[in-house]
Amino acid sequence: MAYGAVFGFVCSYVYDYVGKFNEKTVNLHKHMQKTNIIHLIHNNITIKSVIIMIGSFKSTDYHLNPKSGADTKGISGFDFSDFRDVLSVGKYAFEHRESIKHFIPKFEKALESDFKIKWAALNSLSMISKANPLEVLPLIPKIAELLENSDWRIRKNAVLFFGDFGLVCYNNVKPYMENLKKCINDSNIDVVCSSAYALSKIMLNSKCEEKIDLFGILREKITSKVVLMDLIKNIGEINPDLIKSCQNDVLSCLDSNDPVLKSKVIKILGDIKDYELDENTSKILIDSLKSDNLEIRRSSVYSIWKYSEKYPEYLKNAINTLVEFTSSSDKYTKIYSLLALNKLSYTEPLKFENLNINPLLDEDPDVIYPSITLLYNLSKYSPKVTTRHYKKVCVLMNNPDKYISKQALRIVGNLGKYDQKYINRYINNVRLKLSDEELSKEATIAMVKSGYIEKKNLEIILKAADKAKYNMEFLREIIEEYPKELLSSLEKELFNLKRTWNQEYINELCYSINERLSLNDPDFTNIKLERPEIEEPPVIVALKSECTEVELEDGKQVYILDKSKCIETSLSGDLLELLDVENKNEFDIYKLSHDLMIQSLIESAINEPKR
Repeated sequence: MAYGAVFGFVCSYVYDYVGKFNEKTVNLHKHMQKTNIIHLIHNNITIKSVIIMIGSFKSTDYHLNPKSGADTKGISGFDFSDFRDVLSVGKYAFEHRESIKHFIPKFEKALESDFKIKWAALNSLSMISKANPLEVLPLIPKIAELLENSDWRIRKNAVLFFGDFGLVCYNNVKPYMENLKKCINDSNIDVVCSSAYALSKIMLNSKCEEKIDLFGILREKITSKVVLMDLIKNIGEINPDLIKSCQNDVLSCLDSNDPVLKSKVIKILGDIKDYELDENTSKILIDSLKSDNLEIRRSSVYSIWKYSEKYPEYLKNAINTLVEFTSSSDKYTKIYSLLALNKLSYTEPLKFENLNINPLLDEDPDVIYPSITLLYNLSKYSPKVTTRHYKKVCVLMNNPDKYISKQALRIVGNLGKYDQKYINRYINNVRLKLSDEELSKEATIAMVKSGYIEKKNLEIILKAADKAKYNMEFLREIIEEYPKELLSSLEKELFNLKRTWNQEYINELCYSINERLSLNDPDFTNIKLERPEIEEPPVIVALKSECTEVELEDGKQVYILDKSKCIETSLSGDLLELLDVENKNEFDIYKLSHDLMIQSLIESAINEPKR
């Protein structure tokens, strides 16, 4: 006899944000406490029985009712005389752990009583096991015997107990796994469904050693592709390795016209570990962004986010649509779009010019985190794109959420490095952050990047160096951004801090400084810059005393001089070539241009006298 068990799980799922959000921390109990509707197919006859399961508290709402008086009875007030009393014990023992040992002998007797008492005992023990699984260990062998009870209702509730218990305590369920697997072939269809549900819960336990085997058993029982994908999707969210074993099943449904099935398949695709995305599949994901179905769009954005880091060349064509989605009314579509854009931000940063992040920075933290992180990434790859948001960012430096204020300081530092004017206006605010222990390092890096080296910065750097072991990332970034002409003095200060406990790390930092110092600045003496052939006016140099000052009708003042009383010099070409060189040291540019100007004037005066 073949059974097709069709069951769907509804999972709540929250992302981590590349730094704040973690998908793996989903609450497993809430994960399984959603309403599940199970349709059954038995010998080609559709059984129109719908079983509503609400987590592992199925059919046990009564004992959660405050009118039961569990809280007022006390440990000696329960006599296990009827099923209501036994159900009340579950709630009481759940809240009073110290009472569990007192009730174990009574539960043992209850498991040998009539149907109602057994049923109530199994449900109460299921509740207790969630919070205190080890306390019910003495009863596990007795409950395992009930898996073969002649009453299908008892078998069903025993199976559900093991599902709850195995979710939190796999090692103690392991000896009974073969018994549970047999229940999937039970003669009663309710027991079959409950067994599938219980096994899927046990698979969620990270210590479960039979995930693939159990998954294979469940897959054989499911005849509906929609439900199979639902199972794969939800179990795959907790155990991504499992998805790989059914990768072909997933890919075969990718072109489905069923929107429900397609949305699930695309979501699963994003969770397949080590899947080698190809150009055709990438195109399906990008095209699915235009779907009229919200779930398909959301799943597509999710998968694009997952693959963007590894396959940016295939997915960068989605940037424009993802930028549009940041204004979506659907929160998850918006968040996944921002996460994907973070991964793709370096590929074509100019495509972000039309992205207005300012409104997103006023939303809740779930949206603010990926938004401000995106601004930080853009400030690294294309600061100019970020400048339109800098006023809003500077306000966020004062945000009480430290993640947000830290990112804001990092952005200000990158913009200040690009052009100091973007930090000058708010430099005093940045200085104030130097006194905040949680923000002092970010504020120091921002100031160093922008060319501000002050006593307080140096104090923070040296304090961090004294405990270099715990501050190496910060110190390496400081060395990378520190003015090169001041690195030698910084090295001396670090050397003076060398102690037994930090010697290894100080030596590493000094090596990094010497390595940077050994990298010679580009030598421009033998480099001829390719300049367009355009006609450039010569520079005319004259003594002011030889000029006549005239005020024009529009109020402008100009100088008029006799051509015979001035000199023409070739200064312009050389000076423009010099200024085209990307030299960050403004003093060097000033010094060299000054020397060049003097030399050019002298040579012109000697070789081409016209006065």
